[in-house]
Amino acid sequence: MGTLTKKMVVFDIDGTLLGSDKKVLLSTFEALAKLKEQGHALFAATGRSLFYAKPILQLLDFQNYIVCNGAIGFIEHQQIFSNELKADDLLSLLDRFAQLKVDAAIVTLQQLQRVSSFDIEKMRRAMSYVGGDLPSMYNKSEEPIYQVLAFYDHTLESKIEPYFSTFEFVRWHDTGVDIIPVGGTKATTILEVAGQLGFESKDILSFGDGLNDREMLQVSGVGVAMGNAAPEVQKHADLITDTNNDDGIFNALKKLSLI
Repeated sequence: MGTLTKKMVVFDIDGTLLGSDKKVLLSTFEALAKLKEQGHALFAATGRSLFYAKPILQLLDFQNYIVCNGAIGFIEHQQIFSNELKADDLLSLLDRFAQLKVDAAIVTLQQLQRVSSFDIEKMRRAMSYVGGDLPSMYNKSEEPIYQVLAFYDHTLESKIEPYFSTFEFVRWHDTGVDIIPVGGTKATTILEVAGQLGFESKDILSFGDGLNDREMLQVSGVGVAMGNAAPEVQKHADLITDTNNDDGIFNALKKLSLI
């Protein structure tokens, strides 16, 4: 028997590690434990800020993680990568939001705070999707800003997105959009981190379900789309597994003979 090649295994959080009830399946706990036993490097990669990701990271004992859609990367809890939003462009964007009465929240390393209160209910609804509450009001600080969360539906996209070429707009909810530096995806940071750890892209295995997971699935040696992923996401995957409520992670790893 040859030795098993060590893999870098990357998991999205919402819709992937978490079931639709925002809980982790027992089969997922078991799958992660088996991967760790075999010495694979496990990563979480999420659109959530560190603040909102932390409870899941702690619950599942992730030492390595990528948050804010790739804006910040950690190995063994040490920050090794960051990609901030450009300050001037950010001010212009927030001006546009104020004109259009679009609410937004600023994401720093530890905090997520809103800058406006045009439609509290709309913000609360979108935040509940990622297990969050209404963000508190922003207190200006010198902390770097890595991401903006904006709360608008499809009808306003054309009034905002074409005007800001240095930003990428990633929709994660009917009324929720992540704004990150252009080129700043989960995939970019995964490849950066893989290089630092000595993994080639063929040794990366990733699991995801959302639009912000498409590039990650594409750059991985094996990209696995959850059964609950939209068709647009599934077409970028090498394997489509069962849903996040039906042991999708465990079953895919079994099929790939990794557990």
